[in-house]
Amino acid sequence: MRRISPVFAIASLPLLFACSDPPTAADATAVSDAHGTAVFGRSVAGHSGGRYQAGGQLREGPWKVSFAGHVSIDEDGEAHGHWVTQFHSVSLPEYSGKTFVSTQVLAPAFAPSDNPAACIARSNFRVVGTLDGEPGYIIRVLSADAGDIGGDSFDDMRLVLYDSEETPLYDTSDLNPERPGGDFSSVSDCAGGARARLAAGIVKIWLSD
Repeated sequence: MRRISPVFAIASLPLLFACSDPPTAADATAVSDAHGTAVFGRSVAGHSGGRYQAGGQLREGPWKVSFAGHVSIDEDGEAHGHWVTQFHSVSLPEYSGKTFVSTQVLAPAFAPSDNPAACIARSNFRVVGTLDGEPGYIIRVLSADAGDIGGDSFDDMRLVLYDSEETPLYDTSDLNPERPGGDFSSVSDCAGGARARLAAGIVKIWLSD
């Protein structure tokens, strides 16, 4: 598997942020406090801290989505980070070409893999932000770090875009035909099968002791 330096993820952030205005504090809190509950993920016992860094692309046929970001959990359990997703070309024209930007992270969970032959760690968190400058959007980020296992193992990613009512608007995974989107083949065997193999880039997860 071709991997690149973890510096890629951070180096990608300025390039992606340059494509849209950074969110204001008001944008970041546009979704009500009720959405701060751990609806999609919880910090895992023994791994309530940790760090996450990713940057890369999903590409399949005419479809392309890129992403970059980092997340950390401090000693008080507070999550911090940035996230950018560019929907360069997707099957839903209302989202194709748009950029999501976030500085608010909700309910991050970093955990060791259930299948260590496939990956070393997995993550699940949400980010609240703007889509082409319009507030009130959420992206759920699910991914896995294959580390240096080699063989057929690979980093993977799934991105689900929601509105402020948590209605799914676009899902990169093709696993659920009832979900809008489904442009990328779900091939992960790390923790669930709904994530796609990265066409370029890297996912890096550091678990706390």
